[in-house]
Amino acid sequence: MKKTILGLFSLLLVLVLSACGGSNSETTGDEGNSADKKVVRYNLQENPAQLDPQLNTEQVSGNVLGHIMEGLTTLGADGNPIPGVAESWTSEGNTWTFKLRKDAKWHNGDSVVAGDFLAAWERALNPATASEYSYIMYSIKGAQEYNEGKTKDFATVGVKATDDYTIVVDLKEPVAYFASLVSFYTYMPQNQKFFEEHKETYATSAEDVMGNGPFKLISWEFENKIIVEKADTYWNKDSIKIDTIEMAMVADRSSALKAYQNGELDWIKLSPDEVAKFKADPEMKPYEDGSVWYLMLNNKEKLFSNKKVRKAIALSIDRQALVEKVKAGSGVAAYSFVPSVIPGKKGFFREDYDAKAYGITYNPEEAKKLFAEGLAELGMTAADVKTISLVANGTDVAQKEAQFYQEQLKVSLGLNIQLEPVTQQIRVQRMSSKDFQIVLAGWGPDYNDPMTYLDLWLSTSGQNNSNWASKDYDTLIAQAKVEADPAKRMDLMAQAEKLLMDELPIVPTFFRQENALIRSNIKGVVDRALSPSTDFRFANMEK
Repeated sequence: MKKTILGLFSLLLVLVLSACGGSNSETTGDEGNSADKKVVRYNLQENPAQLDPQLNTEQVSGNVLGHIMEGLTTLGADGNPIPGVAESWTSEGNTWTFKLRKDAKWHNGDSVVAGDFLAAWERALNPATASEYSYIMYSIKGAQEYNEGKTKDFATVGVKATDDYTIVVDLKEPVAYFASLVSFYTYMPQNQKFFEEHKETYATSAEDVMGNGPFKLISWEFENKIIVEKADTYWNKDSIKIDTIEMAMVADRSSALKAYQNGELDWIKLSPDEVAKFKADPEMKPYEDGSVWYLMLNNKEKLFSNKKVRKAIALSIDRQALVEKVKAGSGVAAYSFVPSVIPGKKGFFREDYDAKAYGITYNPEEAKKLFAEGLAELGMTAADVKTISLVANGTDVAQKEAQFYQEQLKVSLGLNIQLEPVTQQIRVQRMSSKDFQIVLAGWGPDYNDPMTYLDLWLSTSGQNNSNWASKDYDTLIAQAKVEADPAKRMDLMAQAEKLLMDELPIVPTFFRQENALIRSNIKGVVDRALSPSTDFRFANMEK
């Protein structure tokens, strides 16, 4: 029987704007633009780390990939999975069958066929690829064994193409949200011939990217701008109303605001400092993006190997002061890892399971006590604790947050925190190689379920860069993944989250609320927790 996925209404906001504003539907000043071309100038903020779907781990690249690539399914404006390359799908037990449309094309005109998906999935799971997101495919029979090198033949993995336009997937466990999951980057296809021709530089420049989505990558000026244009080859091109998206890379939000006010950008995120100035402006739209931000501690560091030290750090952070003073109200204090916008038994997960019960609210006196006890257990004194590095993005927003943590840990625990501002790309690299002591990290959902947050900390997860592992945690998550009763499944995930908040390999600090300025003549932009987090596929522009 065909299964559908629960709606993702709580995770998104379709921006429907009604106030007067400027228009960019005539000319952008670029040579060759026609008078009626609809061009949106969107601030991407940073340069994507790369545009390889099988290797992508971050939202910046995800926003580009979500426009130039398409998987078997894609997410509709309401967040539910809708047909992408697959025109239909069915599930019988743990077997899913996807029927591909015959008019799906790559941007060079090649047909998108079942083999393109199998090639991409094999590459994602191949140990040599070292895809951090390979674990997201572990629900497929044999996928984990192949990824871990226990089996060498991809034929042992539960995926097959019965013809060029049919893919059959055998899962080892029930996954109610699988139709949503295959919209994710890791599951996107790969043009096999193009990949072989560009293997050495694949996805690192505009010339080395081949997409199949509604927009075609035209240019990629590093640290400056990405331009994508409506793809004539796209099977549903008539639904796409925006002709061109210019994705600028203005990291400093104050500079981005000036560009917006000067008519050079049409969509920007505001810095927390600017939010109050625009509260009455109809062009400002707030939205919760479902992301959780946290301090990730390298648990192999001697200091952070002690649970009491880790909890002392958690108790040293005044989260309410953070969201009020640093975030200017554009955030929610986080005392758990799963945000409040994620569904639970009947309503929201956080309504069912009180995060305050996890015991990591601000308590500097208890923090001092636990820190001293932890040092004693380690055979250390305060004098033995040298300077500790905190790695964070070099943007003004991230650095203000990092400075707040620096001050809090100095006041509460006497820790000397040295800030390391780096680019997004370097931060991701440092996390992947586990080359850090503390890193400011964030996580947004891949699908609308607590599991998208909690399986991150499995010992087998490619995203678990904390050097923390727990057999008990792994067991709870494994049980939750196969539990058929929805309420029991939620209870198991809550137990896992409680264990995570007891062990604290990471310290959640806030759930992000973004505030964007967008021209009032641009309608139907979807902002949500799921990528692309800012989606122009459903947008239009009034003249």
